[in-house]
Amino acid sequence: MTFNKFGAKRASLDGRSFASQGERDCYSLLKLQEKAGEITLVSCQETVYLTLARIAYIADFRIRDLKTQEDVWIEYKGFETPEWRLKKRLWKFYGPGKLRVYKGSGLRMIVVEEIIPDV
Repeated sequence: MTFNKFGAKRASLDGRSFASQGERDCYSLLKLQEKAGEITLVSCQETVYLTLARIAYIADFRIRDLKTQEDVWIEYKGFETPEWRLKKRLWKFYGPGKLRVYKGSGLRMIVVEEIIPDV
């Protein structure tokens, strides 16, 4: 088991490796929503470019909300860094769609913020 600089332990599920146990739990929650027919899990670790300067941001997941037919990007946050706070502000202006931010663990995982870009 390896650790990152914030103390998160890498975890795996369904043959996928995740940067933290929280990210793995978020994936597990999304898989349950997919089984319930609410969403389709489109991708994991998708790069999104913010600003014309092409500042790269790697979203944890992208889903398709089957009720609204919108793509939604998902981010799990256990620890907020200054870099994350900057990219979160940039998303408001340059993001390609909604960004949902999850916090918590296991069954206590909740959406704490939803960022909708200004169009």
